[in-house]
Amino acid sequence: MVIKWKNILNRGNKTDRAPAPAACPAGGRLRAAAGLTAFLLGISLLLAGGLGQYGWWSTELGARWARDSLEEDWQDTAAFRTIICNWLDACLTAGTWEYTSGGDYGKELLDGLEGDKNLLYAVARRGSVLYTNTSDGGFLSSGQPPEGYRFALRCEDGMVSITQDGRELDVYGDGWYTEDDLWFVPGYENFPMDADARNIQVYLAAASDPKPMVYGNYLGSGADICTSQLYDLVQNLAQYRRELLTEWGMLGGGALLLALALVLRRDKARADRFLARGTGRIWFEVKVLLALLALLLLPWGELSSWSSETPVASYTAASSTASSGSAQWDTGAVALYSYSGDVVQSQAETHVYGTGEGPDVLFDFLQALGTRPAAAVLAFLALYLLVFNDLRYNRQAWRHGVLGMLAARELELPVQKRLSRSAGLVSLSCLLLNCVTAGLLIWCSSWSWGSVRLETAWLLCLPPLLLAAVTAAFLFRQRRLWGDLGALTGQIAAVRAGELARPLELPRDHDLSQAADDLNHIQQGLQAAMEERTRSERMKVELVTNVSHDLKTPLTSIISYAELLEQEHLEPPAGEYVTILSQKAQRLKGMVQDVFEVSKAASGQLPVSLKRLDLARLLRQTLADMDQPIQESGLQLRTQLPDHSVLIQGDSDRLYRVFQNLLGNALKYSLAGSRVYLTLTVEEGQAVAALRNTSAAELRPGLDYTQRFVRGDESRTDGGSGLGLSIASSFVQACGGQFQVETQADLFTALVSFPLDASPSDPR
Repeated sequence: MVIKWKNILNRGNKTDRAPAPAACPAGGRLRAAAGLTAFLLGISLLLAGGLGQYGWWSTELGARWARDSLEEDWQDTAAFRTIICNWLDACLTAGTWEYTSGGDYGKELLDGLEGDKNLLYAVARRGSVLYTNTSDGGFLSSGQPPEGYRFALRCEDGMVSITQDGRELDVYGDGWYTEDDLWFVPGYENFPMDADARNIQVYLAAASDPKPMVYGNYLGSGADICTSQLYDLVQNLAQYRRELLTEWGMLGGGALLLALALVLRRDKARADRFLARGTGRIWFEVKVLLALLALLLLPWGELSSWSSETPVASYTAASSTASSGSAQWDTGAVALYSYSGDVVQSQAETHVYGTGEGPDVLFDFLQALGTRPAAAVLAFLALYLLVFNDLRYNRQAWRHGVLGMLAARELELPVQKRLSRSAGLVSLSCLLLNCVTAGLLIWCSSWSWGSVRLETAWLLCLPPLLLAAVTAAFLFRQRRLWGDLGALTGQIAAVRAGELARPLELPRDHDLSQAADDLNHIQQGLQAAMEERTRSERMKVELVTNVSHDLKTPLTSIISYAELLEQEHLEPPAGEYVTILSQKAQRLKGMVQDVFEVSKAASGQLPVSLKRLDLARLLRQTLADMDQPIQESGLQLRTQLPDHSVLIQGDSDRLYRVFQNLLGNALKYSLAGSRVYLTLTVEEGQAVAALRNTSAAELRPGLDYTQRFVRGDESRTDGGSGLGLSIASSFVQACGGQFQVETQADLFTALVSFPLDASPSDPR
């Protein structure tokens, strides 16, 4: 198995990022993508359509304009009636001015209609034409619209009559003007015409299908498109009708997509976690900066027009730029439209803010936001991905970034912490320097030139951005360095713990790749040495096992024949020789059996039967069985065993052999007339049996007496095999206990410890 450096790097830089989404089939990934797309697109469509609708219907004027765009007949709209009323007012003013004062003021008022054949007009005084843009005498005499015109207005003797599609409209109703009346014209009881204007006759006719007007001024500027308010009105109504239907379609589509996202909400959650893992890799400070930039897209400047010290203010929402030839009239009683080019130029309406309360500010902000739905959508997407979804799945996201480098909580090594904090200080200094530099450059440029274009601002910010890029590259290399240090240190710890089979791989372009390669070679050498040693040990065990097995057959024959010879009652010294032969054969049999059991324990094939047993009782039984050898040894045995049960899990036969060997060693090799101590204590959930004796021979310091064929006194010839303690250690470990030998001068101590069995059936 190979340890990948990225895994070690993540282990050395612990972060609380979103967990990896569970693996799912291709269909599940498709549903997750569909759920997330439906949610984001649905919210975006609802924002764009809803803000657009709010822009239309948030004011009375906007609502009237929206209703006009949905009228089937453009001549039934309030905008058309406003145009007609405005031009009637202009014609009456021009005729009255010409009649009373003379001069060119009246002509100037009507210049805007001179070349516009979509709206025909004629201004006369007592039958004498003063101004007109048509030569159709029948129109002047009959007041009926000519061919191609289905609307006609006639004003005579202070009264107005209107004909539309061959039928005369009811203009005055009950004769009293109110704000709900459709036509703002003189002739009502409460809206009479002055005496000077009663001698003026006005005739207006509107084309059924307005056309664009072009004027060929070839001595001047050449062919120019003339302003035609009726043509512009028809085009604007069609344009805004499409916009309204589009926004309604956005609202409907957004609602359907949100419903789909609700159905796929569980699949969407997987996509959210996937996105959170991506945003979790972005520095926390970068995400904050991007979120602030997204918020700056919103029209916060509209809030600056509000002031609590101004009780009355006028509000104007401009939807396009103005062009020459536009005209505005303010009648005071109704809000009028003003047209320019292809679209509506402005909508004027007066608001009373009172004392300047907050809801008016919110109204203005939403009104302005309705003109910039794309900014609202971008702000929502940025805030959802970088703030809401990121904080939802990435806990303590601040740890990944400059603040995380300064804190360095996820790092373990001191050198990693120092490198991280140094990099954090460099990052923080660079960030502050870039912000201050960019701000100063833009401020100095605006102070020198009066204003700074967006392109100039980006150009001024280019040096700080380049510095930030260089710093980011430096920080990336530093993060990689302390991550590699953590990986290398972890690998060294693994080698120390004996894990030699997993090399560490670092990319060749990393600074510590050579050190990792050297460590891998050392690891390979150690592994080869360990394998060679294991192979030698295995061969040794196999050899001992095979030899022990092969010796059993002839040894059994020798013992059998020795027993037969003993039954023959041979004369001395032959009988003595047979007795010695039988004793040596039995000792050799015990040695072969010991070697065989040691080999099985070393190979992990020693059979054990773990059962619940009382260790105190086992020790008493062992002492009882060895009472005669103890009495014959001349040693004084001191025991300290508890009266209660000491329950452990073990193999009674194997442990009996262990304590039999330990007592046998103590009886054989203790100083004559000395004392032997056997104790059993319970300490911290462990049962500890200790056997202490004073050795007759000098004990060699630093010698491991549990190794096979190791004897305390190399010069003794009592026939010991040197396997007693090795067998005891192997049996104890096979039963789940611990065996330890301690020597201090000539004091020999053997310790056997087992964890207590505290199962529910414990009689205690």
